[in-house]
Amino acid sequence: MQLHKELKSSHKLINSNDNQTYNQYDRKAALNYIFNEFKKEISIISDLFFGFNEIKIECLNCKTIYNSQGLNSPISYNYEIFNCLIFPLEEIKNMKNSLIQYNNIQINNNRVTLYDCFLYNQKTEIITGYCNNCKQIFDSKYTSMILSSPLILIIILERGKGNIYDIKLECCEEIDITQFVQYKNTPQLYELYGVISLIGQIGPNQHFVASCRSPINYIWYRYNDALVNRITDLQKEVIEFGVPYILFYQKRF
Repeated sequence: MQLHKELKSSHKLINSNDNQTYNQYDRKAALNYIFNEFKKEISIISDLFFGFNEIKIECLNCKTIYNSQGLNSPISYNYEIFNCLIFPLEEIKNMKNSLIQYNNIQINNNRVTLYDCFLYNQKTEIITGYCNNCKQIFDSKYTSMILSSPLILIIILERGKGNIYDIKLECCEEIDITQFVQYKNTPQLYELYGVISLIGQIGPNQHFVASCRSPINYIWYRYNDALVNRITDLQKEVIEFGVPYILFYQKRF
C-alpha cells in the first residue's frame, strides 16, 4: 500500500459528481461512489494487484419488521479494496469437516482445496452492530463476496500455531474462480506463476524458498538464497514441495 501511495497519480473524472454522498442502502449509488473515489488516485500497483470486496449487511430486526409488512428489508452495501486474499486453513478445514459430518459422512479429512478456501471466503456470518436504519444495536447477517478480481491474485495461507504440516493444501496450476466473482465480462481463469514455500522441520531449520515461472522462457526456477535451480516437474517440485505459504496467480485472457 505504501508503494501505491508513492506511485499514485490523481485523475479528475469527467462528469463525476463531487457532491455525491455515500448511500449504503442503494447498491448502484454506493458502487458508483466507491469507484469514482478509487479512480481519482490510481497507480500501476492498483492496476495489477487491487480487487474489490462487496460486503452486504442485513439487520435481522429490520428483516422481521419489513417482512411483517410484506416488504423487502433494506440491505447495507459496503465496499473495500483488497490486494491479497488470506485463507485461514484451520478454520476452513473445520468448516469443511462440519459440512461432511452434517451429511452423515464420517471422515477425518485434513486436506483442503482452493475451492474450499473460496467457499469459505463468501460464507455468511451473524454479527452484532449498530444499524443505521433502526438506530440501535442488533444482530445482522454479514456476507462478503469478491466484486471484481485483480490481474495478479495473491493468496496467503494462514496455518495457525499448531503443526503446519497437518493440513495438506490441494492447489492447481490453473484455477477458475468465475462463480466466486460477481462482476466479470469473461471467465475468471488464473495461472500459477509463483509460490513461496516453507521447508525443513519446525524450529531453527525452517527455511523459505521461492519458485517462479520465468516470463521470458516460461520455465520454472527455484530460488533458494544464492542457489537457482531449474524445475522440471511442476507438480512435485512446486505444488507438492514443502509447505506452500503464498501463491501468486496471474489472470489469463
